[in-house]
Amino acid sequence: MSKKIKQAKNKASNPINTPIAKSNKWVGLAIALIAFLIYANTLAHDYCLDDFSAIKENRFVKQGLSSTSTLVTTHYRAGYWNSKGTLYRPLSLVMFAGEWGLAPDNAKLSHFVNVLFFAWTGWLLFQFLSLLLDKKYFGLVFLVSLIFVTHPIHTEVVANIKSRDEIMAFFLGLAGLYYFVKFYDHRKILSLILSILFYTLALFSKESAITWLAIYPLTILFFRKANFSKVAVWSALFVVPTAVFLLIRHNILGTIASVKPDIVDNFFTTAEDITSGQYYGSALYMVFEYFKALVLPFNLVSEKGYNQIPLMGLGSFGAIFAILVILASTFIIFRALRQKSDLLKIIAYGLLLFGISFSIYSNLIVEIGSSYAERFLYMPSLGFAMIVGTGLFWLAQKLGKGKNISFSNPAIIIGLAISLLFSVLTINRNKAWYDSATLYATDVLKSPNSAKLNYHHGLEIGKKGNKLKGNAQINQYKEALSFFQKAIKINPKYSDAYGQVGLYYYRLKDYDNALKNYLIATKLKPNANAYSNMGIIYFQRGDLKNAEKVYKLALKYEPSFIDAYRNLGAVYGSTKRYKLAIEQFKKGLTYDPNNKILKQYLASAQKDLRNQQASGQ
Repeated sequence: MSKKIKQAKNKASNPINTPIAKSNKWVGLAIALIAFLIYANTLAHDYCLDDFSAIKENRFVKQGLSSTSTLVTTHYRAGYWNSKGTLYRPLSLVMFAGEWGLAPDNAKLSHFVNVLFFAWTGWLLFQFLSLLLDKKYFGLVFLVSLIFVTHPIHTEVVANIKSRDEIMAFFLGLAGLYYFVKFYDHRKILSLILSILFYTLALFSKESAITWLAIYPLTILFFRKANFSKVAVWSALFVVPTAVFLLIRHNILGTIASVKPDIVDNFFTTAEDITSGQYYGSALYMVFEYFKALVLPFNLVSEKGYNQIPLMGLGSFGAIFAILVILASTFIIFRALRQKSDLLKIIAYGLLLFGISFSIYSNLIVEIGSSYAERFLYMPSLGFAMIVGTGLFWLAQKLGKGKNISFSNPAIIIGLAISLLFSVLTINRNKAWYDSATLYATDVLKSPNSAKLNYHHGLEIGKKGNKLKGNAQINQYKEALSFFQKAIKINPKYSDAYGQVGLYYYRLKDYDNALKNYLIATKLKPNANAYSNMGIIYFQRGDLKNAEKVYKLALKYEPSFIDAYRNLGAVYGSTKRYKLAIEQFKKGLTYDPNNKILKQYLASAQKDLRNQQASGQ
């Protein structure tokens, strides 16, 4: 066979065009640029949702990097509340502290970092898949990477600064996997060290990164001719940083008691018990909801909690659909293990990647604090992208009939069209994440029976009322009150909602109804804000004994409550117990050293104490 004939044969066997292959090194950068551009409209956004507890109202984060030692030795929300925490994710908090130090109270910088790391993730994903698969699958690598970065399901993760924990856990875990594959290919110890390092950092980003522990060996076994025992030995090295992380986490958080999630966060708690058909029926139904969000991401919503979706039985359509999908996936995986089809193997790997990474969020294995959140699909969506991308690549091969796969191939055009549609949907959905008020106003229309969304929408309406005057303010407060009352109608045991009803009755000068609702709120659940607000009414009525009592209760349940320290100190000052007043003001200043009002009250109490001592009282 002549040299020219050999070259022609090799070219025909390659399922991609030579020009595309030559531009391979630039494609990863193009994927990153696309990822950056579709989230560019979030760069001017404000803080939203949990950004307040993680950044804006987190006293440790606002101390900048000087608080690093505190951030790595306390639970995730220690800088926001003093209650016992159940989360340990120090890496994102340290990043937030550094950003606050560079640009205090500037959400734009943190949004830029989120978008930057997401774009970098797109580039890394392309590099990883290019390393993992043969060059003949270049088109598949391109499709998978493009579908992943453009999918609208990522809007919560990228547009909400707090979800840096998700971004870093995925980015670092993927980096670790990249270097683990490189180590297995070339046996360079540096690659193994980098792999372990990145995996460890992923764990300190978010606990769910522990699922990489199963994905690392699985990847080698699927895509390399590897001996199981050798893979097991090398993979066992990752158990060491896992154990170290879990030990550190335990020492910081202590033993975490099993606490049933609040009904507004996870409606499964209304099931009679975890073994009931309703519990698993509802959990499986939510798997169906997640499936819809991935396949048809046209109506994304941040919250589908109680009682937007009622409890479902095992016989519901969604539950049955989820069971069938699980059974079909299992069949495909076992079939892929028995056959030598590369594409079927990639699909099976995508199914396993999805199942492993999503398992801890499904509520099927363990009950978690939320029944639904789009961010839970961030890492699992890579499995979905691999399945869709592989399916399109298979179709491209069939339609190409042995010819080179080019951008004119109908299947590739379909893939590009899907990514374009996803990009448009992403850019549009990003707008809802501008700030909390925008998000709740948008999503309460999509999930009108969610007690949580009605409650938070009421909060944002009330905040706007604080900036108004006269009848405009009264009408705004009444509108806020209506949403809190709707939240209570949906969930009659919603303590926080009763507390807000009390607050807005107070602002509308209906003090009797305010006190009535505060009492209901505190009977349902200890509520520091409600206790403190009750104290204000008691103080105004001259009932200092009850005012003192409820302010102490507020501090019992929220020891960092600045207003309660100030008001309790005022009660002590009003009864001429100036030493006790000074003590409360000083305690408040330990949490907020620059609080001007506390400083003024402290100076006044110290002056009153001196006068009292001088007069011999």
